[in-house]
Amino acid sequence: MKHLTTNSVIHVMDKENVPAITIGSGETIAVETAKPGIPDATFTKDYSVEPYPKRILTITGPIYVEGAEPGDVLKIRIDDIRLDTMGKMWMGQWMGILMNEVDHCYMRKVRVEDGVVHFSDSLTFPVRPMIGTLGVAPAGEAVDCLVPADHGANMDSLNVTTGNTLYLQVGVPGGLLSVGDVHAAMGYGEVLGTGIEIGSTVVMTIDVIKAKALSCPTVETDHSFELLVSGNDLSEACREVTRRAIDFVMSHNGCDFDEAYALVGQTSDLKICQVVNPDCTVSMEIPKAVLKNREL
Repeated sequence: MKHLTTNSVIHVMDKENVPAITIGSGETIAVETAKPGIPDATFTKDYSVEPYPKRILTITGPIYVEGAEPGDVLKIRIDDIRLDTMGKMWMGQWMGILMNEVDHCYMRKVRVEDGVVHFSDSLTFPVRPMIGTLGVAPAGEAVDCLVPADHGANMDSLNVTTGNTLYLQVGVPGGLLSVGDVHAAMGYGEVLGTGIEIGSTVVMTIDVIKAKALSCPTVETDHSFELLVSGNDLSEACREVTRRAIDFVMSHNGCDFDEAYALVGQTSDLKICQVVNPDCTVSMEIPKAVLKNREL
């Protein structure tokens, strides 16, 4: 198994990024992801007289996958997420859904051990590891790693976790896949602005599916397909993911629009993944039980 460390990081997903490592289709790779990099001193300042900190997302990569060409799909199986033992969460006047309603900064360090988050001396809850950012280089202009879109990136889906598979459309030769922003836990919406940000080692098995069209990033679980759509308007993102879910059901069931819309409306779950990045991300989770064709 190959390994990639945080000696190779990026802040922008770009077709011009130099690959940090090359792997073949079907190979497994262990990727070290960065610890929370924001200094503690950030949270002791008075931001009534100082500019807010710039948000920078550091992720590891990119990984060049041999044989991956535009028009193909990367199949990324999340085999394991090995968490460090110390995480951080924070908010301030520059981030979080209520950033215009807070007048101070907040940061909490937490111990993460044996599958448990030690929120305080008296309060614990189970870890829920997930990968906040996983994406390929877009075919067009470079995109900040903070910004989610159809190439993946900072989508913050709780389903991007151990045992599940993320599918991404390849936009450039090799895909140039990068990963980071791992959380020990996070609620749907990421309303604070952060999850429990933590360093990790992510183990992934990556395959190339040749000549496969994908309408948007898609997560496969044992029981469902989750379609992910990002945009700057939450309501329109909800409408768009519904449209794509209807198309998905139509193609998998060979049915018309009316039947597919009814099935989506009665069986599928619309979820808000995050509302705190430059664009929001929503998903529609479709149960395999209502699909005649249960392959992607």
